[in-house]
Amino acid sequence: MNSTLENNKRTAEIFMVIAELYKPPTREFWNELKDENLLKTIRKGYADIFKREASSLLESEPSSFEQICSMYAKTISDGEAKAALPVESLYKPWTQDETCTLPFSKSEGYLQGDSALHIRYLIEIFQIEIPLEYAGMPDHLSILLELLAYFIEHAQDDFTAQFLADHFDWLEEYEKKLAEVSNHPFYPCITKFLIEMLDSQRSAYK
Repeated sequence: MNSTLENNKRTAEIFMVIAELYKPPTREFWNELKDENLLKTIRKGYADIFKREASSLLESEPSSFEQICSMYAKTISDGEAKAALPVESLYKPWTQDETCTLPFSKSEGYLQGDSALHIRYLIEIFQIEIPLEYAGMPDHLSILLELLAYFIEHAQDDFTAQFLADHFDWLEEYEKKLAEVSNHPFYPCITKFLIEMLDSQRSAYK
């Protein structure tokens, strides 16, 4: 296989693993995470592909399925009022439309903003289905990462580079929010690793 295609495939696989980490934990994925040492695998994959070391992930690894479920519920779940929900619209002004007269149009903290509309447009154009639970927040980080993985393998580089520029520029703010609400380093460490990998992917398109 062409080395570029192979690297794209491996990069997409890593982003797919990270996407799973922001979803509600399942026993099946937890078993895979532990049995296949996925955190070690994705960190090594990053180093192999981009020829640089990434932040360590293993020190932050949860010790049990029950622990990761508890951390998810308290840290990034939509069922917890103070959680850092990983949805792009929440961290950007609701719309850039200057003609919008809604009182919250330039405020942050609202779902279904411009980014959500753009993602809904893309999934319609590419005929991609997303789970019903994400219908009200199509710009959830897990969906963004799954789309990125798809585009890395199937879209032109300039399209993917633009998608990166459009939809991942809020993660530094999200990382700060996570630091405020987390009582365990797992999600902050995963997010730091993700930001590093996204930066490396951007550089690959320059």
